[in-house]
Amino acid sequence: DLAGAVEACHAALAVAGPDDEVNFQLAELLYRLDDRTAARERYYMAVELDENFVEARANLGCVLAELGQVDLAVAAFQGALAYHADYPDVHYHLARALDELGRHAEAVEHWRTFVDLAPDSPWAEIARRRLNVAPVI
Repeated sequence: DLAGAVEACHAALAVAGPDDEVNFQLAELLYRLDDRTAARERYYMAVELDENFVEARANLGCVLAELGQVDLAVAAFQGALAYHADYPDVHYHLARALDELGRHAEAVEHWRTFVDLAPDSPWAEIARRRLNVAPVI
C-alpha cells in the first residue's frame, strides 16, 4: 500500500517535524508511485536536513536526470562524490549525465572509476563499451 505509506510518512513528519530519513523514505515511495517531481522535492529536503546523506544526493541526481535537469543532476552527483568518492553507482550515473551533456572527456574519468570500483557490476559492460575496453577476464 504505497499510498498508505506516503500518508504515514506525512503523519510522521507532522508529528515529529523535519527528518532526513523520513523525507528520504517518502521520496522513495513517491518515486515508486511515479511522482518524480514530488520525489525530487523530498530528496532535496533530505539533503537540506543532512548534507552528508549520500544516498539522497545520488537518488536526487537520478531523478533530476529523469526530469531532464541534467546540469542539476551533475551537481547532485558531484555533491555525493564529495562525501563518498568511492560510490560506484554515482560514478556511473555521473558519467552518463556528462555524456548526455556532451562532456565526454569528463565522463571518461567516471566511466574508468566505475569499472575500477565495480568490475562485476551488471553495468560494467556498458562502461567498458563507453571506454572501448575489452572485458576483464
